[in-house]
Amino acid sequence: MKHSTILGIDPDTREMGLALLRDGEPRYFGVRKLRDGARPHDAVDQAKQFVLAAIEEHQPQVVAIEQPFKLPTRRSHLLDAIADELRARAPELGLKVVRLAPGEIRRRVTGDPRATRVQVAEHLARSGLDEVSTLITSRAAGPTPGDRPREAYWLPMSGALAIALAARDVPMGRPAGRSVTGSALRPRGIDD
Repeated sequence: MKHSTILGIDPDTREMGLALLRDGEPRYFGVRKLRDGARPHDAVDQAKQFVLAAIEEHQPQVVAIEQPFKLPTRRSHLLDAIADELRARAPELGLKVVRLAPGEIRRRVTGDPRATRVQVAEHLARSGLDEVSTLITSRAAGPTPGDRPREAYWLPMSGALAIALAARDVPMGRPAGRSVTGSALRPRGIDD
């Protein structure tokens, strides 16, 4: 079943990508910087505010978030708090929350579960979305992603768009908060 309005969230400890699909077309995408505060939870509080504001403004039916990697840092563990709060507030907000495993997102969007973030972004740029392809430029030889400010923007933004695209066919009956792994759905391109 295709959902008509999906908010994709690419959480990170420094930037958070957000993308909205309405009837399969990107309507909003961008990146929010998460600034360090006096306490480790300050960045998470900022992220929650950004997400809740996007939900209020765009009224999605589904919020899809990438399942964060378990890194041995205090701040990375706090990213789970965003998904946990969304899951707890889903009935109140009238939405479905889906957590997608990174490999499943890549498989659904590119057909390759081992694609890198740059390869996913490049795939999206080639897929016919003019708004996205103008933001994603080809990489220069040598620099790694994140070295240039433009890459720091388009990688989380394209990640959020990929998450929203990957969530298009997640069954509505799936319990909120569960990871999606190993689905029988065929890989979907952005122009399907």
